[in-house]
Amino acid sequence: MTDSPLGNVGLVAITLYVADLDVALAWYAANFGLEPMSVGSDGHRFAAFSIGGAIVVLEPIEAALEPADRGAENTTLNVMVDRDPAEVRADLVSRGVACGELVFSNYVSFLVRDLDGNRFYVSRAATDQAQRAVDATAAGLDGAPTAG
Repeated sequence: MTDSPLGNVGLVAITLYVADLDVALAWYAANFGLEPMSVGSDGHRFAAFSIGGAIVVLEPIEAALEPADRGAENTTLNVMVDRDPAEVRADLVSRGVACGELVFSNYVSFLVRDLDGNRFYVSRAATDQAQRAVDATAAGLDGAPTAG
């Protein structure tokens, strides 16, 4: 293994920028059923969530070093679920969340955006091969060494 210029990486968090943190917090609670694990301030208020082993941070767009227009970024959070994605989609639609159509391949998936245009690709493996890939990735993450 080569030495990483990053040194020992202990945690990676994903930041999604929002127009109004309080409105976003209410939207995430009402539509995704999520409550932040912490809310704080580091020059700007932020809220952090633990979602499937990932740390997702919501921050106001003013905190971004290089802010982009709403929905202009290509960042997508891939959310692997154990429920039937059709049921997840129906539940979200019943809460008023606009969702893309179901896509069928090795995965059953659909795209949903939060109120600030941040993308979530909700998926579940539809084939044994895809499930083995998901399981292998998850197993690798459980005991994955940190870079460094």
